[in-house]
Amino acid sequence: MSPVPVLGKVQIGKESALAQGTPVAATKLLPISQKQIPVDRKVTPIPYDVGVNADVTGKLIQGILVQDTLSWDHGFFELFPYLLSCLLKGGVSPTEGTTGKGDWQWANEPSLTGSNAQDSLTIERGDNVQAVQHAFSIFKSLKISGQVNQDGGESSVKVEADYFALQNTNTTFTAGLSPLAITPLSAKLATIAIDPTYAAAGTTVMTNFMRSFELTIAGGAYPSFYGSAQETFDEIGQGPLSFLLNLTAKRGAATEALRAAIGTFKCARLALNGPVIGGTGKNALVQFDLCGYIEDVIPMAQNDRGKGGNLDTLVLHGQYDPVSSKLIVPKVITGVATL
Repeated sequence: MSPVPVLGKVQIGKESALAQGTPVAATKLLPISQKQIPVDRKVTPIPYDVGVNADVTGKLIQGILVQDTLSWDHGFFELFPYLLSCLLKGGVSPTEGTTGKGDWQWANEPSLTGSNAQDSLTIERGDNVQAVQHAFSIFKSLKISGQVNQDGGESSVKVEADYFALQNTNTTFTAGLSPLAITPLSAKLATIAIDPTYAAAGTTVMTNFMRSFELTIAGGAYPSFYGSAQETFDEIGQGPLSFLLNLTAKRGAATEALRAAIGTFKCARLALNGPVIGGTGKNALVQFDLCGYIEDVIPMAQNDRGKGGNLDTLVLHGQYDPVSSKLIVPKVITGVATL
């Protein structure tokens, strides 16, 4: 008998906004590093006294929930319309920047005063032995990190997205899908600008400065359980939005100026830049304007002698800006026209 290879994959489909939780067929095959299927329920042993010398004489399962992380060691631009629509702001229709070039701009800026109606996905994941379906999948948080390689090599951007969903339901993969065409992100092409106001965002681009970055965004969505006829969650709750931006930077006058400004409001623009789309369209882009305050600057946090000197680390903590009424303003330009 010939050996059969194990063939894993992850596929996604956007659910109807009017019927979230109702599974849909996948429409995209998502390139990803596959990992184990998460457990969605826990068996609780019960030590009933029933006249026998046994530790466990009963058991129960109550409450079902999928919680897991999708991760990419080599992130790509085409991920972000899906991630941000299911994390920050749903129901977004992109606009084409250059007619006929397919450079679609997504504006998933979350409301800070009303509903963000995050989109939900049906996720199919598994292998050729068994696939499972995760309906009503919504992202809770997103982490984007990158480090500039000092040997001139690969500087990939890692992307991690925590999500929750109803339950594991055995299924068969939607057939006939081709992998999503991707454009890899590079930390070497990332820039950071730090300015005193949101109105000036992007003005002061820091040169010969950033070595690494880690941006963590919490979208605030969470599953809510009520007494009902089902053991899965009943609706989505909305908690506060937040972010934390960690940077490692070349030690110098710029980092010292930021250390002197601890506690001061700043607006940082983290931009991940890419190639031109469609030959003559706009460049691929993942950008975040981030309002907050300098929480910490640690001088000489890392010894980098022989590679440019000492490095400092700094933290920008998200804070609502009452002047601009902003906190997080994302901008994505990619070839993805629809979810």
